[in-house]
Amino acid sequence: MRPFGIRWVKQECAATLSLLFIAGYALAGAPAPRPDTGGNDTPENQVASLGSFRFESGDTIDDLKVSYVTYGKLNATRDNAILSLQHFTGDHHDNEFLIGPGKALDTEKYFVIATDFIGNARLRQGLTTGPTNSGLKMRFPRITARDWVNADYKLVKDYLGIDHVVATVGSSIGGINAYQLAVSHPDFTTAIIPIAASPHTNPQIQLVLRHAKDVITLDPAWYGGMYDINPITGLEVALAGLTPWWRSSEWYNSQKVRDVEASMTSVWTVLAPQDARDVYYQLDGWAGFNVGDTPGFNGDTKAALAKIKAKTLVVAIKEDLIVRREETMYAKEAIPNASYLEISSGFGHNACCGFDPKANDAMNRGIANFLSAIK
Repeated sequence: MRPFGIRWVKQECAATLSLLFIAGYALAGAPAPRPDTGGNDTPENQVASLGSFRFESGDTIDDLKVSYVTYGKLNATRDNAILSLQHFTGDHHDNEFLIGPGKALDTEKYFVIATDFIGNARLRQGLTTGPTNSGLKMRFPRITARDWVNADYKLVKDYLGIDHVVATVGSSIGGINAYQLAVSHPDFTTAIIPIAASPHTNPQIQLVLRHAKDVITLDPAWYGGMYDINPITGLEVALAGLTPWWRSSEWYNSQKVRDVEASMTSVWTVLAPQDARDVYYQLDGWAGFNVGDTPGFNGDTKAALAKIKAKTLVVAIKEDLIVRREETMYAKEAIPNASYLEISSGFGHNACCGFDPKANDAMNRGIANFLSAIK
């Protein structure tokens, strides 16, 4: 989930400028180029053509393209990869506060693959296939967490030729996808690290997210989602309506009125790269998430979590208004031998995404210690 604040606006402007020149799509059906085990970091965007892809709904698209970047070097035995997953309205750079020499995802030790999920909302950047850049608009298949992780699995295993990853790390939507990957593909990842993520979106937040979807559709320029010109007004109002949830109650109570208003309205400054239709699809996938909906579990969240083989570190933000402590504790108790790291931050849910330096330090230490014990 991408929070919006003054600091993020500055970061986002710089990131947007740097991404305007990313590489175009790879040719459909091109052979899978395996990463050079002795090569340098490739943090510039790459796009893999994965061929036909079947969605959980049964619908298919002919040529799924998945955008990604890599950091570090893949070793000769191809067993040092870590998968980094994006959050709501984010992109492949989301977890960089954890990535780099000396950080939790140490690029002198690991080969980090950071992906953009299906329906990434960034305009004009040739990212992962979604409703808008496919040309299908609202005819695009509905996206679920199973679709998100199946695309990443296909990218890493079939395209990059990496059969197994050391860990899968993601915050918010990236975290729910970490849970889902461990259930859908139980032998693919040795460990998962879901940060500020629930294994089942709680009913209160489901209502909030579905309301945001409805607000997007109220824009007169929405045209049933079949527009050609991005309906920015509905998107502005919808995302501004989510803004109060990103930070803690304590943070809002401690700020001056002008600071709160700035936090609310700063979202409008950063909407240019976002597409309303793709945001709508992301909200739908997030609101409808329950890892228990994985085939074979009949909606039973606890039963699905109990089948996770991966070593698990559940990272929680104590003051999070979107993912409550009881939800993360529920996941910790249901997953066999799971570890738990709780961080206190007035940034609330925002803390999961690199906004609080103290929380960043705590996560880097805790995740590094957890990974050091992985065998």
